[in-house]
Amino acid sequence: MTKPVWAVLGVVLAVGLAMGPAVAFAQDAKVKVQVEVVLASNKGTAVEPPELNKMKEAFQKQNFSFTSFKRMSLDVVEVGAQSPTEVKLPNGTNASLQLLGMKEGIATLRVIIPSQSSVEVELGRQGAVYQKAGKHVGGDLILVLVPPSK
Repeated sequence: MTKPVWAVLGVVLAVGLAMGPAVAFAQDAKVKVQVEVVLASNKGTAVEPPELNKMKEAFQKQNFSFTSFKRMSLDVVEVGAQSPTEVKLPNGTNASLQLLGMKEGIATLRVIIPSQSSVEVELGRQGAVYQKAGKHVGGDLILVLVPPSK
């Protein structure tokens, strides 16, 4: 009986050693993410820049009744698994993005915004992901997360 137990342990050890570098590589994984901060409000009807009309239409389909959309910032950041990437928000706080995993071209990110529950979002083939990021000058800040165009 001792022999089969050692054989099983040997296989488990071999698999563990083979997967060790893959696990370490996953911890070093990074993904580029386009992060846009948009102020959505009901003050006026301006949509600046005009590209935000797509966002306005998407919100209307979901029955979110914002009439005005204004881009506050647009950056491409590198998000890794080791430590969170900070994104400054115009209301004086920071949002944190951290890579939780990659599978079949889809990145799973943890989004942490002060005074809100952290959420996990999948970023990949479906396009933009919208995440509420707090209040600012009479409106709501929305994080728009998009994998950058290739």
